[in-house]
This record gives sequence, structure tokens and C-alpha cells, in this order.
Amino acid sequence: MKYYYYMNEDYEPMHQTSKKGDKDINIIVNCRDGNGEQGLAAFRAVNNTPQRVDEADTFYKVLFQDEQFDIGGIYNANTSTFVPREDGIYYVAGTVTFFPDNTIDPYRVRVEIRVNGVSVAADNDYWGEGVLVNVINVATILQLEAGDLVEIFLTSTTPGEILLNSDTQPIYSTRFEASRF
Repeated sequence: MKYYYYMNEDYEPMHQTSKKGDKDINIIVNCRDGNGEQGLAAFRAVNNTPQRVDEADTFYKVLFQDEQFDIGGIYNANTSTFVPREDGIYYVAGTVTFFPDNTIDPYRVRVEIRVNGVSVAADNDYWGEGVLVNVINVATILQLEAGDLVEIFLTSTTPGEILLNSDTQPIYSTRFEASRF
């Protein structure tokens, strides 16, 4: 039998042994408050109204008005802003479907995740002529503090429209989502 040594939250040594058949098994669950409960935090919101992008090379805040779920009260659909209530590590993702006014000329679209107004992750897609719809996704894992403001922004080299999320055509997806680890 093997012995495994660990430190608890007070940095005191601990050990745990376990055996199943001829294999040593070790599973440790260390929740923040020590009582086995960890606060859940997750949301998903989608765009339910097309949004105009009238000026090229200008950043627009993407709106996600339809909150599909919000565990922990971390999303504000009125401002399309994610605000964590607790410090922690979060997965954050934004997907935007963009349709240009001019489908003949090549164009570029950039989608950013911003924390407190600062870009922390981005995807920059370039599309050649004849491409009608552009779906851009940006995702990252962030260490956030309670009260941080997390938002999605888009810019394009051509005017166009951010399409609404479609339940019937999943390729047209405009959504914002996050969850805490």
C-alpha cells in the first residue's frame, strides 16, 4: 500500500491511503470552505435582436439580451455584462455571427473579451470575397476578481450586422457564456 502526503489549507501535513484490488487509488476533494459545498456560478445568454455595425474599424459592444440561465446571479442582461461575485478561475467565451453589407470585398472581423475595459483575449478572422456569414469565437480561462466587468466587443473593416442567435440554424450563433471552476 502506498501513502500519499498532502498539505491541508493550513499547510499542515495530511496523508490518505486507499486501495482497490491491487491498485492504489487516490482522490482528494478540497473545497474552499471545507464543508464539501462549492458555490456554482455559470451563465449563458444569446442575442435575440440583430445589431447594426454602421462604422468600419469601430468597436461595438455586442448585446446578449436573452439570458438562458444564470446560476449565481453573475450576468446582467440589461447591460450584457458578466460580473463575478467571487474571486476565482473562470472559463469565458463569446461567439458572434457577422454578416457584411458588402459581400464582394474581403474584410476582417475581430471579437474581444474585455475585463474592466481591457482586451484580454481576441480572435481575428479575415474573409475573402464571396463569404457571406462569418462566425467568430473567442474563449479563454481567466483569473477574475469579484466585481470585474467582463464584456464582448466586435470591430469589422466593413459595416454589417451582428446576427441574432438561431435555434433552427445552429451555425448562426451569437452567444456569451462563462462558468467558474
